[in-house]
Amino acid sequence: MLQPCASNHHLLYSYATCGTNAFIVNPLKAESWMNWKRFAFPLVTCLIAGSVAIQGQPNPKPLTLPVASPPGPSTWLLGQPYGNTTGAYVRGRDWYEAGQRLHFGIDLSMPCGTALIAMADGVVDYVDDLGFGSGPHNLLIRHDQFGIIALYGHLLERPTLTQGQAVAQGDVVALSGDPDETCDSRPHLHLELRGPTYRTAYNPISYIDANWHALATIGSFSARSFMQNLDNARQWMSLDDQPDVTFGGAPLNDYAAPYPAPDDSAPANPPLPVLASPLPDGEWSARRLAFDGCCAGAWWQPGGSSRLYVIDGSAGQRAGIFEWNTEAGEMVNLIGQAPPPHLSADGTHSLERRADQFAIRRLADNTEWLVSTGGAFPSLSADNLRLMWIAQNETPLPGEEDPRAEVWVADSSGENARVFLSEPGISARWIDSTRLLVTRRERVTTSLQIYDVVEDTGFTLGSWNWLRSLSVSPGGTRLMFYTAYDPDPTLNGIYTIETQPGAQAQHLSWFGAWRWRDGDSVYYLPFDAATALQTLSYYHIPSAETRALTNAARTPFAVANGDWSVSPEGNQIAFWNALDMTLWLLEPASPA
Repeated sequence: MLQPCASNHHLLYSYATCGTNAFIVNPLKAESWMNWKRFAFPLVTCLIAGSVAIQGQPNPKPLTLPVASPPGPSTWLLGQPYGNTTGAYVRGRDWYEAGQRLHFGIDLSMPCGTALIAMADGVVDYVDDLGFGSGPHNLLIRHDQFGIIALYGHLLERPTLTQGQAVAQGDVVALSGDPDETCDSRPHLHLELRGPTYRTAYNPISYIDANWHALATIGSFSARSFMQNLDNARQWMSLDDQPDVTFGGAPLNDYAAPYPAPDDSAPANPPLPVLASPLPDGEWSARRLAFDGCCAGAWWQPGGSSRLYVIDGSAGQRAGIFEWNTEAGEMVNLIGQAPPPHLSADGTHSLERRADQFAIRRLADNTEWLVSTGGAFPSLSADNLRLMWIAQNETPLPGEEDPRAEVWVADSSGENARVFLSEPGISARWIDSTRLLVTRRERVTTSLQIYDVVEDTGFTLGSWNWLRSLSVSPGGTRLMFYTAYDPDPTLNGIYTIETQPGAQAQHLSWFGAWRWRDGDSVYYLPFDAATALQTLSYYHIPSAETRALTNAARTPFAVANGDWSVSPEGNQIAFWNALDMTLWLLEPASPA
C-alpha cells in the first residue's frame, strides 16, 4: 500500500500524489474511514533514509556551560531554547523582529546573583553596550579560536571587566539578573552566540557541551517547545535543528498555518479517571514505532487504547494527521488534514472557532450548536455538561501588573453563563465534572484554590514560591508540581497534594520529569544532566514505592525535547527518541 519515492532529505509523507495537493478527509464524519480506503492505493509515502546535519556544528563542542554549578531546582534549569520557539512566535513582532522573529539566544532560568563564568578563553569585547539589547546589563566576550562572540544578557549589575581584558575558561565574569530588574519576575541568563561581525546568531546548543535533552525534560508539560509549520511539518522541531539568524533579515516563521495557532489556546482538558492494571514485574523494553524522523508532538486517542496520532507531511504541502496502531506497530489510517480539531477530554465533542463564537459538535450524531464567549476559547468539563472560559482584555506581560481576568462558566449549551471569578492574575482549568483548579500568582508566590461551580464553594490548598510544572492527575484527585530557587535547598523539589480540604503536600524524595499513570502513580525520568541516556522509573504515591523500569545498558534511550506521553490506559509510553529523532514506545517486556 505504501510506496517509497525518491528524495534526499527526510522520510516524509505525501498523499494523493507525492508533492501535490492532498485530498482532505473530514475527521468529524463517520465516512472518513471509507475515504481513507478509497484513497489508500494512490497514497504515496516518501520514505527517505538519512539524517539532517546541524549546520556549522563543531565536533566536539568546544564550550562549557556558562554556570559553574550543576543544574537542578536550587541552582539553574533550562528556560527557553534557541530558535523557532512558541514563545518567540507569539512575541516575534514585539521582541524578536530584528532577529527574524526567532529566539536568537538561549535562556537559562536561575536566581539573581548566580555566578556566570567564561565558557572558554577569550577577550572582553564590550561591557554594557545596550545597542545589543539584553538589558539592564550585558557583556560580550570574543572567542576568536571558534569564530564566535558570547553575549551574556539581563545581568544583575555592570560587570567589573574592561574592554580588551583577557579571561580564562571558568573565570567568573558576571552575575545573572532579571530583565525586569525585580529578581522576582523572570530572572534568567539570556545567552547568545554571534558570528565575528555580530550579524549572525548561532544555536548555543551546537557549541556548548551539555546534556540538553535531559535539561529539556524539566519544564512546562502543557506547551510545545517549537512552533510547527503545517506546510513543512518537520522543519525546526528539535533543540538541535534550528536555523542561524541573520539580524535584519526577513522573518523565518511567517507561517500561513502555524500549529498550535496562537489564538486557539484552549484551557487544558480535565484528565479523565484511569483504571490502570497492576504494573507487571520485570524490565520494560523499547521499540521503534514510526519511520525515520517521524514525528514530534504525538498524542493518544482520548480514552482509547493503542491509538496514537502524529502530524507529518512534505515541505510545501499541508501536513496530514496519521493514526498508528501501537500494538501492531503500523500506520493504519489517514485521519485528515492538519491541524487536528479541538476535542473534549473523552473525544466525543469538538470545539471550533466561528468568529467570536464557538461551534460545539456532538460527534455521535453531528448535532452542533453555537456558544458566545467573546472570542475566548472554552473547555468542557469531564462530563461535557459545563463550559468554562477565561476572558481578559489585555495580554499579560512579564514585569507588568497582571490584567484582570474573568472566569466564566455556563451550561454546555451556553445558557446560564456567568462570571464565576474576576481578579487580576488568575487562571483556571477543569479538574473533573464540577471543580476548577484556580491559580493566582503574586510576585514569586503561587496560590492554588479548588472551586466547585455547582455548589459555589471553594478552599485554598496552599501557596508556594516559584511553583512550576503544575499537573493534574487522572480523575483530578491529586496535583503535582515542583518548586525552585528557595535559599533553603531542602525546600526545593517535587510536591504532590490531594485536591481535598486540609490536604498536606508531600515532598517527594526524587527529582525529574513525570507523567501520570493513574490517579495514584506516575512514571518519571530521574534528572541526571551528567548522563546522556535516561531511565524510566515508577512511583506509587500512597505507598511511596519506587522502582526503575529500564536499564540504560540494555534499553538505551533519551527523550528529545521533553516529548513523551502515557497512553490512556497507562501501559505504553510514546516518546521522541533523541538517539535517532524518531517516535518510539516504552512498554512492559513481553514474556519469554
